[in-house]
Amino acid sequence: MSVSKLKKLLLVTYKTCEKDVLDELKANFYVDVMPFILKDENRVVEKLKRSNENIKILEKTLEIIDKYKGIVKYFEKQGKIVVKRSEFKSISKRTEILDKAREIVESDLRIEDLNNRIKSLRGEINHLSLWSFYDGKIEDLGQFQNYTVLLGKINIKNINRDDFLEKFKDKNVSLQEVYDSGDFSYYILCFLNSDKDDVEEILIKSAFESASFENLTGSVEENILLKRESIKYQEEEIKKIYEKIKIFIEKYQKDITIFYEYSLQQEEILETFENSYKTEKTSFYSLWIKNEDLKQIKTMEEKFRYITFFEIEPDEGEEPPIILENKKLIKPFEIVTSMFGLPRYYEIDPTPFIFVFFGLFFGLCITDALYGLILVILTIIIMIKIPKSREGFGLLLFYGGFWTFVMGALFSGWFGDLPNYINLGKYSSKIALLGDPVNTFEGAMNFFRLSLLLGTLHIFFGLSIKFFDNLFRKDYQTAFFDGFFWITYIGSMVLLFLGTEMAVSMNILSKPIVPASFTKILLFVFMISAFMIILFSNRHEKSWIMRIFMGILNATIVGGISSYVGDILSYIRLMALGLTSAGIAVAINKIAFSISGVKILGPILTVVVLIFGHIFNLAINLLGGFVHTLRLHFVEFFNKFYIGGGVGFKVFKEEYKYITVIED
Repeated sequence: MSVSKLKKLLLVTYKTCEKDVLDELKANFYVDVMPFILKDENRVVEKLKRSNENIKILEKTLEIIDKYKGIVKYFEKQGKIVVKRSEFKSISKRTEILDKAREIVESDLRIEDLNNRIKSLRGEINHLSLWSFYDGKIEDLGQFQNYTVLLGKINIKNINRDDFLEKFKDKNVSLQEVYDSGDFSYYILCFLNSDKDDVEEILIKSAFESASFENLTGSVEENILLKRESIKYQEEEIKKIYEKIKIFIEKYQKDITIFYEYSLQQEEILETFENSYKTEKTSFYSLWIKNEDLKQIKTMEEKFRYITFFEIEPDEGEEPPIILENKKLIKPFEIVTSMFGLPRYYEIDPTPFIFVFFGLFFGLCITDALYGLILVILTIIIMIKIPKSREGFGLLLFYGGFWTFVMGALFSGWFGDLPNYINLGKYSSKIALLGDPVNTFEGAMNFFRLSLLLGTLHIFFGLSIKFFDNLFRKDYQTAFFDGFFWITYIGSMVLLFLGTEMAVSMNILSKPIVPASFTKILLFVFMISAFMIILFSNRHEKSWIMRIFMGILNATIVGGISSYVGDILSYIRLMALGLTSAGIAVAINKIAFSISGVKILGPILTVVVLIFGHIFNLAINLLGGFVHTLRLHFVEFFNKFYIGGGVGFKVFKEEYKYITVIED
């Protein structure tokens, strides 16, 4: 339950076996590999800025396979392709697979081009169909040496037919109506080119739309038939190409997928390979490994004759990357730690401490046993269906569901007050050891007291972690001046308060729990602790005047009593969210059963309101409970002992999306 201890190694390898060594590290060892760069050399290494064309082709091919076959759905149903290491290596050497991938890409581009042509032809047919009534030759239309012949239409809703004809009465123009569609009137007109300007002025004012037949000859119907034949031919071409792609996919899908995964891994190796320091014959890499893996990785020196590992010290200011090691039950809470930031290498891992309180706080924010039971059942189903979730968010939600069930039972939350409507209230009240916070004052006060108690314990737990962590690291000044004396300072203050009548008047206690005889001892501890904090909380300040001034501020306003009181009171939000969840549930029940008396539909409507109402309530409070529980840990708890800011261990390993490589 800590941050793994690491060693830094320098790998020196001959160039002849460099790639094989990197392949071996990637396949069989848990290492973080980085390019080695000499710090004292005036040398800048830039990352490769070229794109890998092979990977682009393979990615495009897989997109095409997905389009035609549904590769994503295929892998979701079938799982990853399982391939033996020997087969994987064999396929990775078959560069002709790239040629097959290119053929698939080119064939798909050809289909796309043909489809665009078909789309264009259909648009042309639609345009020609508007003029299908014209049975003359298209080449008879247009501008000739002495005259012009036009085919066009006017919208008779906008211009009267007779008015249109009247405009040409005194003009030397031949005008004939050839078709009437109801909305449009179609005309052929012929005029001398010498009258072109006058005629065009009239046509423009009349919104006359001329037919356009660029580069076409013959009749309109003949051109429509030709274009339809062209579409038919191109559709046949698409079918042939599609069958070709289908055959290629069936034959090469597995090989292309494996070759793609191999190419991705090689690109990562290539980037490391190109960026590292090299001489004429050798290359250098720096590695981070776990202490216990040192002997195992040294065996590579026997397998590869021309490599050597040296243990080296981290560079100045360099911190090792972080690997969190926790037991299976605690591991899901690493998600919470990662959200805030990984610990630094010499810092304590807060994950096990999150495990203690996270589920409990989450359960208090929802406080309904049946909501908790639903979460438990759902997460069990998810963990059965998706085994990986057992080590992640699924198990985290399971813990939350368990504590939601426990807290709901203790506070009489069973879909709110549903037992009262079905004659089971007497049984739920017997289980509710802490009372009903919605309907009874005592239950509400118990919730209030529990929230304050947990908040106080949580904060003191954080301070205790800081004390013992620094104590074990032999940083005694930090342990005592920033840990121990704050514990005694705040602790004695809390106990002094619990010995007053004020605590009783606030219903926190039924009577003072600290005897009067013990008050003097607590007061003495409080004063000594305050004195030590004032003197040493700013011990690095050279001026004693500033040290004492800042110490007084720390003990009172800045991070002192007022700050800790505010932190403790923040935990009352646990009660607020729990009561909100319970209150909404009670309201849903009241609404549902108020309509139960409606004839025929009453019982059905009641069930519908109960189901959808409680689903809605659970959903919104799930989010609120999770966010607020995170806040209590990140704001109130972590700042007592935790800094964070570590860099994660980047494993140099094989990661495949579509395949699983197994050893022979």
